[in-house]
Amino acid sequence: MKIKLYKNLYQVTFLPSIFPINCFILEQEENLICIDMGTRKFVHEIKKLTYQTGKPLSKLILTHAHGDHVNGVPYFKEVFPDVPVGISKRDSYLLKKDFRLKADEPDKPIKGGFPRNNVPIDFTFEEGDRIDTLEVISSPGHTPGSVSFYEQQHRIVIAGDAFQTKGGIAVSGVLKWLFPFPKAATWDNKTAVNSAIKLLNRSPELLAVGHGDVLVDPEEQMKEAIKIAEARIGK
Repeated sequence: MKIKLYKNLYQVTFLPSIFPINCFILEQEENLICIDMGTRKFVHEIKKLTYQTGKPLSKLILTHAHGDHVNGVPYFKEVFPDVPVGISKRDSYLLKKDFRLKADEPDKPIKGGFPRNNVPIDFTFEEGDRIDTLEVISSPGHTPGSVSFYEQQHRIVIAGDAFQTKGGIAVSGVLKWLFPFPKAATWDNKTAVNSAIKLLNRSPELLAVGHGDVLVDPEEQMKEAIKIAEARIGK
């Protein structure tokens, strides 16, 4: 397990060299908020951070419903039974094994691995909702209900799999041979590009993703990744 601190954002990474899965803990004035829970192994690291900072954990929020972002939730609830867990309203249906598309969504198969067992969810959210210091940004493409979270004070975008940085920065749906898994699990490439542009427009100082290191001052790299993704769609 690897832990790095960027401003007030802790990145906790499981299997950093092989198949990096990230969990993020944002330190707020009075408490901590956790983003994503892909493995139960994160739970004890989070427990340590509550002791280290002297602050309680307020919520666990999920960027999307793929197993490598939610598999640790059942154990998390055993250790933190009073901490509510939230996911987007749209992706909450995927956790219920409801893969039907809405009328206004691209008619593409929803891809990726989803948990076999029940994932306890206490609340859902949508575009524009505020969760403590974070704003919810709808960023579909990887899944229909993928979201990102934006912390304005430090201009942090926590993007889930809307981008990856392992194997080189890429928009979800663009193949990186050194880490091809996000592309294989992406639902709709054009929607993913539109979401990437939306995140770029927030002018982040930090870009935190589900797989790979946090990028500092990422705008130029994001622009280049979007340019490549747009060219792939054109082909």
